[in-house]
Amino acid sequence: MEAVHLTLSEKTTERIDLLYESAKRNGSLISVHELTRLLSERTSERELAEAIASDPLLNARFELKGDYLTERRPGPGASQLSEESHSRRRATSNLVHAVRFAQLLRPSRFRMVAASGSTSYGSASKSKDLDLFCVAPAGQLWYSLTWGLIMARVFSFISSQSPPVCFSCVMDERFARSTFSDVQGPLFARDALETKVIKGYDVHRSLMRMARWISMFYPAAYELSEYSGTPVLTTNRPSVLERALNIFLFTTVGRYLKLKSTLLNKKLAAARRAWDVFDIQCEEDHLIYESRRYVSLKQRYEEVLAATQIKA
Repeated sequence: MEAVHLTLSEKTTERIDLLYESAKRNGSLISVHELTRLLSERTSERELAEAIASDPLLNARFELKGDYLTERRPGPGASQLSEESHSRRRATSNLVHAVRFAQLLRPSRFRMVAASGSTSYGSASKSKDLDLFCVAPAGQLWYSLTWGLIMARVFSFISSQSPPVCFSCVMDERFARSTFSDVQGPLFARDALETKVIKGYDVHRSLMRMARWISMFYPAAYELSEYSGTPVLTTNRPSVLERALNIFLFTTVGRYLKLKSTLLNKKLAAARRAWDVFDIQCEEDHLIYESRRYVSLKQRYEEVLAATQIKA
């Protein structure tokens, strides 16, 4: 009996190209194993590898080296794999530093601490920072964050080999529940799937259970995970004193971070690093940094995956 081969649709080939470019922006490669998690079709690694090799457009641009999708280039291509190996080792090292830093964050009351950004994707060749995604108790974000910022400075002194710590996305529980419950874009969905939790597995699991819409973009990655079930995250109300302290720290520390961001953006613009210029969302219940590079990538994801229909 003749074997049935997987035929890739035009939308799937566009998605593969997007996922490759997304990894490339971080100075990394994407593996066939990772692709099987992120495509709409359910397929094995062997079936996908054969389909890529038999697709005229993909085969003209890419070739498989080991488990990785690499671009066809004249001459030896070993450098791509060497760079990828270095990138993944650095990401692993960053995770070790993140675990150590999390020990200093215990008094901060963060309910969840996770590595995000290129480190969570298993690639850290171009990013110099260790990006963190944290969830604070409701009404206490700025107390938790202020302690975290102080400890990040301490950590840089006691661990000189560690990368700079960046609280790139911090939310309190209420904002996190609202964000994950509402349908977000496909890049947000992938970021959530790739997050490497260091502390607060129950919090992350509950948030992901609220975000069942992620399965509309990445059914294999979501439905074959541990996220099925009923959310169990509970939110405690802050006391009057905690609420007042949070407002005070938001007014002072938040203003400082806004000013610091403005000055840094001017330096980046002057150095002609336009893609690194970033926007800052700074409110009582969340602090989120997004570079122009990230915003551009978010738009690209939405363009390619726009055909995905979100059903209520």
